[in-house]
Amino acid sequence: MDPSAYRSLAFLFSFGTLPIACGPKDGDTTDGSTGGTDPSTGTTDGTPATTSGEPTSGSTTTTADTTDTDSADQACQAYVDYLIKCDPEAAQMQAKYFAYCAMIRTRVEAVYGAFCLSAHDAVYECLLANPCDDLSACDAVLEVSNQCQPEAGATCVAYAAKEAECYDQPEPSYAAGACQAYINNQIYDLGPACGAALEEYFACLTALPCPEFEMGSGCDVQEAKIVTDCGGMP
Repeated sequence: MDPSAYRSLAFLFSFGTLPIACGPKDGDTTDGSTGGTDPSTGTTDGTPATTSGEPTSGSTTTTADTTDTDSADQACQAYVDYLIKCDPEAAQMQAKYFAYCAMIRTRVEAVYGAFCLSAHDAVYECLLANPCDDLSACDAVLEVSNQCQPEAGATCVAYAAKEAECYDQPEPSYAAGACQAYINNQIYDLGPACGAALEEYFACLTALPCPEFEMGSGCDVQEAKIVTDCGGMP
């Protein structure tokens, strides 16, 4: 994967994670995602976060497993209630919509983390509390969710800094988090071995001089490992 591909990924994975006005089609609640795809299955079209120097990140704690369950039930019930409020015919598929919401929440938490999951849930709650024809009422809450990124590991922090160095441009605030979201997404879809292979590849690229970094050349061994562990170059 050359650096220009990463640039595209940075934009892709800074987009929102919310399936606001959609749900399972023909009763399908399976994920169907493949490696290299956006973890978002939503219809929002947010923009990369550029308003802060750090990705929006953090952590939440719960006192028991039932707290997590209650939170999921409340968020998904808000999502289902919102759909039914705005389209009463959705009541016929409420169980499937609930299952769809639960599936999306699992992916959001795995890729973006608990803090971003809370921001994700807040949009559902906001939509339910506002008129169906006034989506702008939740713009501020949606922006927080759209800008939320996972906490980046050392590999992605170094890779984002290297990109800024080699392209002689300021490092976007979302770059390291977007890199981490990309790796997390591949782990979710393809397993830990794929994630480890990607980490090694990004670390190898970061160690290259800028001309080789820009060409994405010089990490053939790591590329071969990605092909083996991820089923091909993402």
